[in-house]
Amino acid sequence: MRIQQVKDNKIQYLDLLQFADPNEEALEKELDTMDLFLLKEDGVIKTICAVRFRKNRKCEILSIVTMEEARGCGYGKYMVHYICEHYSDRCDELYVGIGNCRKLLGFFEKCGFSNSHILAGYFLKKYKEPVYDDGIPLTDMVYFKKRLEAEIDIKKVVDVALEAGRILLKNGGEIFRVEETMTRICNRFHIDQVDIFTLSHAIFVTAKSGEEEVYTKVKNVPLSGTHLGIVAEVNSLSRAISAGKMSLEEAQKRLKEIDKIEPIRPVVQIIGAGFASGCLGYLLGATARESVVAFFIGCILYCWVLLARRYHMSKIISNIAGGVIITGLALAAREVPWLAPVQLNGMIIGALMPLVPGMAFVNSIREIADSDFLSGTVRMIDTLLVFVYIAIGVGLTLSIYHTLGGIVG
Repeated sequence: MRIQQVKDNKIQYLDLLQFADPNEEALEKELDTMDLFLLKEDGVIKTICAVRFRKNRKCEILSIVTMEEARGCGYGKYMVHYICEHYSDRCDELYVGIGNCRKLLGFFEKCGFSNSHILAGYFLKKYKEPVYDDGIPLTDMVYFKKRLEAEIDIKKVVDVALEAGRILLKNGGEIFRVEETMTRICNRFHIDQVDIFTLSHAIFVTAKSGEEEVYTKVKNVPLSGTHLGIVAEVNSLSRAISAGKMSLEEAQKRLKEIDKIEPIRPVVQIIGAGFASGCLGYLLGATARESVVAFFIGCILYCWVLLARRYHMSKIISNIAGGVIITGLALAAREVPWLAPVQLNGMIIGALMPLVPGMAFVNSIREIADSDFLSGTVRMIDTLLVFVYIAIGVGLTLSIYHTLGGIVG
């Protein structure tokens, strides 16, 4: 779905507007003074709405028509919500005048409108012929109104966009994806003046609405792991927001749900780490026997990784200890008689794979290629330091083993 404002040749939509107001002559006179909006889906008009400014920061819906075959599908409600958002920075109240039809009265009440006043006998005075709606003769014009001051809040919009960006960045989303998602959310809620600066561990955003209100916020996002499932969920949410299928409050609620998504079950992660160790070790030259050993070492190693994450251990300690665990288990496996002959390099290379931050490394190169040099460099340094920590763990264990009289080979 998309809504567009008609700037030129409004008269071509006069026939559609007449479904709500049969007075063609009056409509034609007002065409130049009204704003006209079309809601389309797949290029087909579903709803048309005409709005006119009034004095003292007020505006009025002159006509809103949903095509007969599209009624009851939520197009009219979405159009009204859009109009409220669109005019909320220029008007304090939105009015709509409707006939004494219970169905229409109920519709606008559900959209948040309340009674304003009644023009008794309006339709009897204005129209020569009786006007009917769903077989009911219309007599009085009932005016409803809705205050727009809280319809859109720049701070709330920026906070929702920032939360979406934080979740993406935290779970391995690229810099360009974070900025594009935040920009789309802000633009959807009519905040077009937005500047976003993203680092690998922080987001800076400044938004401006109207002439004076400026809102700036900074969010620290500590470097963390990767969860592509959460990234995919935020992407789907941003598309739904851009398509107008979700309000700000619904988006806020959904982001909280996404942020609480549990990772894959630990058992599955452990087995997956084992297969990654065994299979990648085999591809890198390990023998079948060494790959099997690497599978079990990878499973044990990932138990340690999950434990370190649970207790929020330092990345330095967890990776050095991981290198020690891998090397110690590989040395122990070499001493098992029925496993011989197995080589250390085949087992260690395969078992290292669960610790290697492959996605972070790829993202750092991608960001540098996209000219996000600062973010790419920070992420690259963080990735390279992980390699250093692992090497320290492996080297330290081999040195101690060699010092104690063991033969490394």
